[in-house]
Amino acid sequence: MPAQLQLQQSVLHRLIPLLVLVSIAASFPAIRPGPNTIADINQHRTRTRETLQHTPRYEFAYGVKDPITGDHKDRWEKRDGDRVQGVYMLEEPDGTQRIVEYEADGVHGFRAIVTNVPLAKGTRTPHDTTAHSYNMLHATT
Repeated sequence: MPAQLQLQQSVLHRLIPLLVLVSIAASFPAIRPGPNTIADINQHRTRTRETLQHTPRYEFAYGVKDPITGDHKDRWEKRDGDRVQGVYMLEEPDGTQRIVEYEADGVHGFRAIVTNVPLAKGTRTPHDTTAHSYNMLHATT
């Protein structure tokens, strides 16, 4: 009896891992030629690239006002295809505000106009010690 028991255990020790592997393999879907093969997907992507035109478009704006560090700046930028427009403003330590307006496109490249404007006295409020960040765009629905 012990020899027969050892034989059964030996067979089970070999059979169980084999059954586990077979059940795992059976759980995967079979790969069949058709609309989901790699060649078909790549061919579809190639055709899509030829006919699909993607035009990048975005717009963002933000601002920061920190009375402790004196950091106060605003930025806005908009892109439509190859054309980018934007402006950023920041307060300089010498009491002026730097305003940079820029444009870029595929024909003229990058162009910027830099202006320094003296700030009116009393525009800084050192009494408020709360830093603020804000979005200058209004949500559209």
